[in-house]
Amino acid sequence: MNILKIYFPIKILALLSFVSIGIKYWEPTEVGFYLLLSPYAVLIFLSNANNYRNTKLSALRSIPAVLTFLLVPILLFGIQSDAQAGIGVMFGLMIQLASISLAELIILLFVKDKNST
Repeated sequence: MNILKIYFPIKILALLSFVSIGIKYWEPTEVGFYLLLSPYAVLIFLSNANNYRNTKLSALRSIPAVLTFLLVPILLFGIQSDAQAGIGVMFGLMIQLASISLAELIILLFVKDKNST
């Protein structure tokens, strides 16, 4: 049993980020809106006790979650309405998805566990 239960704050922050990004960029007809919400949906999906069952998995999954949450204020308050803002938003999205994917790839290939995910 994981004493830290780090997945609770990650799930809460992911849910708050999902809601705040969803409210700020509400354009449900565009694919970009759904792409913007995808890192937070992935973090909500990954935030359960089984995926954070030991210290190594907790550390590997917490680092990209923290990076993802650090980019939320930039996406909410740092993007102005100009022609190049879309490039910045998509760059932030790619950083978030790449960090989550890299952590999961490291876990898949290098972490040996009898109860692997």
